[in-house]
Amino acid sequence: MKLIEHYLILNIAYATQKNGVEFETTMSEIIEILGCSQPNAKGVLNRLKEQGWIRWNPGRGRGYRSRINFQLSLIDSIKMYISEQLAQDHFKEGMEFLHSLSIPAQIHSIIGQFLEEWFGFQTEGEKEIKHILRIPIYRNLISLDPAQVSTAFEYHFAGQIYDTLLSIDSVTKQIYPHLVLGWDTPNDKEWIFYLRKGVRFHHGRLLTSKDVIHTFQRVLDSTASVFYWLGRHLNKIELSGDHIVIFYFKQPFPFFPNILCSNKASIVPYDVDMKQQVVGTGPFFVRSFSKEKLILEAFDHYFKERAWLDQLEVFRLPEELQGRFSYKMTTKNVDSLDLQDQTVNQHVTITQLIIFQTKKPGPQQHPAFRRAIRLVLDRQTMINETNMREVYPADSFLHTHSKKRIFPSYSISEAQEALKESGYAGETLTMLIPSLQWRENADWIQSRCNQIGVSIELQPLDLKKTLQKEFFHQAHLIMINVILVGDSEINLIEPFGNNSLYRQLFTLQENQQMDMFMDRFISGKTTTERLSIWNEMIGWFRKENLILFQFHFKEETAYSSNLQGYKFGSLGMYDFHNLWIKDK
Repeated sequence: MKLIEHYLILNIAYATQKNGVEFETTMSEIIEILGCSQPNAKGVLNRLKEQGWIRWNPGRGRGYRSRINFQLSLIDSIKMYISEQLAQDHFKEGMEFLHSLSIPAQIHSIIGQFLEEWFGFQTEGEKEIKHILRIPIYRNLISLDPAQVSTAFEYHFAGQIYDTLLSIDSVTKQIYPHLVLGWDTPNDKEWIFYLRKGVRFHHGRLLTSKDVIHTFQRVLDSTASVFYWLGRHLNKIELSGDHIVIFYFKQPFPFFPNILCSNKASIVPYDVDMKQQVVGTGPFFVRSFSKEKLILEAFDHYFKERAWLDQLEVFRLPEELQGRFSYKMTTKNVDSLDLQDQTVNQHVTITQLIIFQTKKPGPQQHPAFRRAIRLVLDRQTMINETNMREVYPADSFLHTHSKKRIFPSYSISEAQEALKESGYAGETLTMLIPSLQWRENADWIQSRCNQIGVSIELQPLDLKKTLQKEFFHQAHLIMINVILVGDSEINLIEPFGNNSLYRQLFTLQENQQMDMFMDRFISGKTTTERLSIWNEMIGWFRKENLILFQFHFKEETAYSSNLQGYKFGSLGMYDFHNLWIKDK
């Protein structure tokens, strides 16, 4: 046990004693409190005294009482302990230890306040000031390999570590050169890219065309890559010297530049095993990486301007803290700033939907059963009866599309008729639900299904297991929240790429149907044509009732007006490379 843990146990055991005031105790009491032998207890007390956390005068001889004086307050000791646990990737264990103690209730709110102050912008050092941004997340970071990333957070952080050949403006949708100086298309099946010179990887070597070929070969060879299907259309890739790469396609491929803007098509070095080391050319390099913590540092040799932030620290907190601990990225912890009341607000629209796992045997495989669930889960009725605020019915991944649609109401009797058609025999179905935040909503769904005789068992969607296929296989239905910001074309099709959640849950025949839509989409000559094909695919989801769109809701984050250079990416997250603090 750590010394600070011994101190916390002692301090809480004598909680009625005032800090800084000497009181009497006995060695036998201390031994019982610490749960150790007399020699060990004396050793702990001596070390606490050396640290200056207590003053201790042992009683001399049998029957004499010892005197102790706590110098470090309970609040300060808890803050010190939490900081150590965060730094050592043991935050979860630390919180479990604190929960095992009888900490006064009023201190729990102080812990939350301390965490809010500990996260955010910080400055460290005296002679050489270091600007640090600390961010909490509530799910594991499994991979930072761009060909393997599967969550929004992983995707976003990959964009800080790696670079893509091209980039897209999230507002204008205009595509620009990034790792390339430019490109040519001598014909509609050939794309020639001219790489920048002097672009350096984090491990020191310069970028060459060999790295580009290696990157796309990995994409084609990995069934986990969302662009695995690219191999159906690509004929070959050739290099012409160190800075020219040529892609040859089997048919016209006007959508190709959009793919090159995706973080999942980021360039990786050919001489590094990405399972052992994370190396890119991006504005930040990885100092350390685990499921609990990610430390990024500014890359001084970045081919564009160096990031203002010196270090980015990302910590995974237990999911149960998500509801109790409210964090917003402000600049209040930067001492040199005169914090203003004005804020910058960022809105992200999230869509809640229910997916049927048609690959799993059960009544949900029958189209009439899925139709019955859609009819009974009347969206407007759900919103009204659960008193949800600032939400509106969804009929698409995009809220701009849902706003244009009319939502008819359905009766219980209509749902019952569809259920009879399905031959449902009273089986209990399992539905995974995302978090405690949506428990009331899930309870309504469960109750509503019961009204037509369908039994639904609710199980929490464990964020730590979301990448485990066997975890999903237990469910017949899955409720999830998805973010699909704007109508940037690459963002529209990435969720349906290889190894996505949808493909894991649907049958082979349904996946083949999605492939047909995807092939038509990427062959479309214009944005308008491609968007029309994408809407056809969403219409197919609706017609087959594979996905039940529930409602849209907004998440709003307020940032200090002193935050400068903020630029929100396709997933509504800020680009750390451009952030800086205005010192007034």
